[in-house]
Amino acid sequence: MKRPAIQKIRNYQEVVNAIGQASRTLPDLKVVELGAVETAAGRYPFFHLTLKGARTGNPKPRPVYIGGGIHGDEPGGVWAVLEFLRRYKTLPDRYQHFDYTILPCTNPFGYEHNTRLNADGIDLNRQFRSPSPPIEVQWVKKAAGDRSFQLAMEFHEDVDTEGFYLYELTQKNEPSWGREMIARIGEKYPINRNEEIEGMPAEEGLIHRQPGDIDFRKIMEQRADWPQAFYHYANGSQRCYTTETPVHLTREERAEIHLTALDAALRKLWES
Repeated sequence: MKRPAIQKIRNYQEVVNAIGQASRTLPDLKVVELGAVETAAGRYPFFHLTLKGARTGNPKPRPVYIGGGIHGDEPGGVWAVLEFLRRYKTLPDRYQHFDYTILPCTNPFGYEHNTRLNADGIDLNRQFRSPSPPIEVQWVKKAAGDRSFQLAMEFHEDVDTEGFYLYELTQKNEPSWGREMIARIGEKYPINRNEEIEGMPAEEGLIHRQPGDIDFRKIMEQRADWPQAFYHYANGSQRCYTTETPVHLTREERAEIHLTALDAALRKLWES
């Protein structure tokens, strides 16, 4: 059965332009076009960005992954990444202690047409264990390079939530930072304090899992439809966070929430 036509809601060219502007203002930003997503609606260049921290002194800058827009109807993540690039030169010095791998918009067709899925009707965030994933997922894996990041942040949104919440995956013996991150956001924005979120137990906006969680280990082993956070976690990334903002807030507020969570996590990483 033929799927109904999807209308263009946003313009991906604005993302392309913002990346170009960032490359002109940030000398250490490297922009690589890994290819283009070819669809009946048009051609969408797919970008992998790297931003190197200061190389003076010790310790060596630590690897951080930042991604947005894997679900096209969750544009706040893309806006947050672009705002991070716009602000970077004015951010505190601690931001210079990290090497960033950045995927500004993993699903450009979905972003432009405000659909969770890509042009082929596939949820990209369920394809990270597939032996033959869509090209967008292949490019994410190429950019990440199976590396172990000390922090992997993915910016998402939830149309059904009235407040922010957070998924946290930590490797063995790594303490949780999620509560502190949520506390920072809760100073200004609403938090989803339900005891269950998306069918999972939650504590004041935090969904937290560790290697010792038997149910989670079974999920990892049995699920074929891995989300991106599982992929980073399986590659040994120390901390994987999926931030979920409510969509009833303004564009600026949604981006600010993601960046507040990022700032809280980077501060903890810098202090550790």
